Amino acid sequence: MNIPEILSHAYLISGGSEESRDAFALRMTEAYLCEQENAPCGRCRSCRKVAGKSHPDVTYVSPAEGKQEISVEQIRTLRSDVYIRPNEGKRKVYVIHPADSMNSAAQNALLKVLEDGPAYAAFLLLTGAPGQLLDTVRSRCEALVLPPEEDAADPKKLEKARALARLLLEGDELSVAEALVALELEKPNAASLAELLLLVEQWVTPHLSEYPRRGVRLLTVLKQCRDNNVYHPGPGHTLGRLMAELFR
Repeated sequence: MNIPEILSHAYLISGGSEESRDAFALRMTEAYLCEQENAPCGRCRSCRKVAGKSHPDVTYVSPAEGKQEISVEQIRTLRSDVYIRPNEGKRKVYVIHPADSMNSAAQNALLKVLEDGPAYAAFLLLTGAPGQLLDTVRSRCEALVLPPEEDAADPKKLEKARALARLLLEGDELSVAEALVALELEKPNAASLAELLLLVEQWVTPHLSEYPRRGVRLLTVLKQCRDNNVYHPGPGHTLGRLMAELFR
């Protein structure tokens, strides 16, 4: 995925693998702080410092050692730091990973700086489960969904996604309903269902010319599933919405 030409103040980076999200966030951070015109150059002093994780204007926020959550105290510390101007760069970048490990209090504490932080502050929220974040947090970030890494994916998952994609594109209402009910009965968790539907989306995109009407509709519905946080309530909500929107 390419770096956006005009950088926003906050991005929610999901999809791909944990490694690809980390690598993309590193490039994004370089772009925010690069000293050259065609950012990120990867060669200037700032880019080299970002790559070496030694840039004073980059802060990484993850669960404390031995903890599973990013606490509200960590976010309050971040919030205080935001209002201290950059040390040597033009921006300050905060990389929160995994963003879904913030508890509700931490997410609510982050809202203020996402809404009203200084112009030099930038936030990168990395997550494999965007549906675990509050709607209010997600709505204040631009979404960047990395494509699944097919080479690293389980071949069985890829084949399952391809079969589901073909059915959603070609099947009648009854056959699609039966397949989605069967999928719900497998009791997938939010993360595995999100991964499956992202693989479906990845397969459908290059085949749009074969399915000009339903393909566009399907991609629209899958995007709505991501944007409207329907992965979080449970598979029944997600699959029910997919069925209703695809055949309305």
